[in-house]
Amino acid sequence: MKKYLMYAFRLLLVIGVSFSYFVGPVSVKAKQATTIAELKEYLSELQSQKRNQQNAKSQTQSEINAKKNNIYNAYQEKQKVSNEVEDAKNKITEAEGNIEKSSADIKNVLKYYQVTNNNNEYYEYITNASTTTELIMRITAVEQITTYYKNKIESLKNLIVEKQNLQVELNEKNKELDSKINNYSDALSDLNDKLDQIDELTLDIDEQIKAQQSTIKYYQSICDSETQLLSTCTKDPQSFGWLKPTVKGRLSSGWGYRSFNGGSFHNGVDIAGNPEGTPEYAAAAGRVAFTVSRSSCGGNRAYILVTVNGVKYTLEYAHMLTINVKAGQTVTTDTVIGTVGGYSTSTHYSRSGYDSCAYGAHLHFGVAKGWYTVDYNKWSSFIANNVNPPGFPSIGSWWYKR
Repeated sequence: MKKYLMYAFRLLLVIGVSFSYFVGPVSVKAKQATTIAELKEYLSELQSQKRNQQNAKSQTQSEINAKKNNIYNAYQEKQKVSNEVEDAKNKITEAEGNIEKSSADIKNVLKYYQVTNNNNEYYEYITNASTTTELIMRITAVEQITTYYKNKIESLKNLIVEKQNLQVELNEKNKELDSKINNYSDALSDLNDKLDQIDELTLDIDEQIKAQQSTIKYYQSICDSETQLLSTCTKDPQSFGWLKPTVKGRLSSGWGYRSFNGGSFHNGVDIAGNPEGTPEYAAAAGRVAFTVSRSSCGGNRAYILVTVNGVKYTLEYAHMLTINVKAGQTVTTDTVIGTVGGYSTSTHYSRSGYDSCAYGAHLHFGVAKGWYTVDYNKWSSFIANNVNPPGFPSIGSWWYKR
């Protein structure tokens, strides 16, 4: 189920990205924050989203627990049915054995075998009585004994039929329980997928909340009041061109849709050709918006707010071995943002560790228009405003200067 949901999401994302490729970045509907007070409003929205996600997670977990309980009860019921089926089989076997024994007993009772074969021995037995009373007693005894065994055999036959019918009913009940278990299991799988999605979204919201808090803290340190225009609090560094984030490298994966790993949109470029620990620089002068440590997909990450040729951008650095900057720090093109990480066999990052998206030592470098946490505060807006990082050669090509 989750596989199809993710495929549908990727397809929609690809359609959106392909459209933006030709008409330009999607415009952000959320208004730009101009004061600390508005930044706090953004923060409140994120915290509200987190509460909603926590409630959804709690509700989903309750549903998961209920389905698990249903499955457990169904298996308990199946065990009970299995015991009853086994008991019915034993009763049938026992009854068949008793019928066989009773039939043999009837044949042995007072020459009954000869009676069934039209033999005269039964009559000789009856007529050999010395008195009328003894004759009557012999006749009555034979009739009572044979009637007893006949009734017993009939009762045992009825028991066999009853247990055979019970087996049929129990088999049908077992099928119904199997169907219920399958339905419960399917529902449980869907709920677990839903919980995974909620967990991923909650993690993203947590990162966004931290980023927003860092931005607010930064402006609180330089603004006189919460109502002062952010643009008047400071003049952030300006750049008039782009540099590459590494001194040398090879473009191993470009920006846009790629068939790798089942098909997805790549919101940046991958820079390979450098060993772990290679310095990564700011591609333009600016300010650190926030950093993320050890995220499950992307590892250590840093987000830099820059202005190039009068246009605001947010830079994304991912799969870093180390982060060398902190939120609010002003950076120049000579500032080392961090170091290359992401190698799949590294002791710092591994496929079994906390950077599950790393397949080799490289830098994921992304660029989005607008300032994340100021112009917008949602990851979806960052993706919507994502652009192809400028100044890179074709895939597979090398460069040796910034």
